[in-house]
Amino acid sequence: MKKLLVIPFLWCLALSATNPTHAMLYSAFIPGGGQIYNHAYLKAGLVIGLQSYLIGTAFYHDAKVDDYREKAQASSDPFTVQHNLDQAEEYKERRTSDIWWIGITAALSVLDAYVDAHLSDFEAQKSQLKLRFEDEKMNLSLVF
Repeated sequence: MKKLLVIPFLWCLALSATNPTHAMLYSAFIPGGGQIYNHAYLKAGLVIGLQSYLIGTAFYHDAKVDDYREKAQASSDPFTVQHNLDQAEEYKERRTSDIWWIGITAALSVLDAYVDAHLSDFEAQKSQLKLRFEDEKMNLSLVF
């Protein structure tokens, strides 16, 4: 099953023409996928590393929430129960923050992949742009 998912992904990566929509979709479904599609391997490594770290910390904080809730239920001392519930709440807030950061970094990754794909042929198109200044006017022309 994994091979069926990987083969179309690699086939599309091998295409020479960069499509912004494809880059955006790859980045949305696979962390760093759009950056790999755009041949921005350093950015892809950064996105994969950051997303992996955030996902890992979210799972860690979720496990800590469960641990402290279990400790609170197992304890009979009211001070210890309250301390464990406070710790569980603190880790719950950290987990929520991690989830928000995962969403923010994923959205920025998608946006980066989309813009980078649009700008992939910028150097080739830059030679076609002509900017002229004449009599207090500025003209911009694009040669096809």
